[in-house]
Amino acid sequence: MTAKSDDKELQTLQFISEFVAKYNYPPSVREICANVGFRSTASAQYYLNKLVESGKLRRNTGKNRTLEIIAPEFIRATHDESKMCRVPMLGNIAAGQPLFAGVTNDEYIDISPEYFNTSGEMFILTVKGTSMVNVGILDGDTVLIRRQPTAHNGQIIAAMIDNNEVTLKRFYKDGDVVRLKPENDHMEDIIVDSSHDFAILGIAVGLMRNSIH
Repeated sequence: MTAKSDDKELQTLQFISEFVAKYNYPPSVREICANVGFRSTASAQYYLNKLVESGKLRRNTGKNRTLEIIAPEFIRATHDESKMCRVPMLGNIAAGQPLFAGVTNDEYIDISPEYFNTSGEMFILTVKGTSMVNVGILDGDTVLIRRQPTAHNGQIIAAMIDNNEVTLKRFYKDGDVVRLKPENDHMEDIIVDSSHDFAILGIAVGLMRNSIH
């Protein structure tokens, strides 16, 4: 291994360590590229693979932002850990056709208030579907929701229809009629009139993603 390769591995590991200490979750590959100076995600992945092979880093499949430092000398205390906001995962939300959101009370994500505005009561839902792609919300994304029963026209909300169907859409209201607008040019609005039960669960205030598309 060359000295240059050693330096890049060290810089990568140091950046991941500093990022985790500050935000309590690892950086994305693009954030690593921007801060370490890689010209492509492929280059970053090469050094990440080297760090995994050498036992300094671990990838945890099935988790948001899957990198975990296991080299003891690079494990740091998280930044202002006492101020972290523990937010519950409440299941799936459809960015497409409405979908039941099953509650999973035993799963939480710690959110840094330096990275997201965590004021108020928060919860997290996982997006299923593609109806919000025009605003960058993709299938599999994790959306941070501030719980509140009202919203302004144009805000993106989590809404419950007929007491068991939950969806993520842009909200508009005209009199007694609610229009839930998808951000997808190939999908039509959902119209909810007084014949349906309807409730706003909260407004979307943040987005997390565990991979680059």
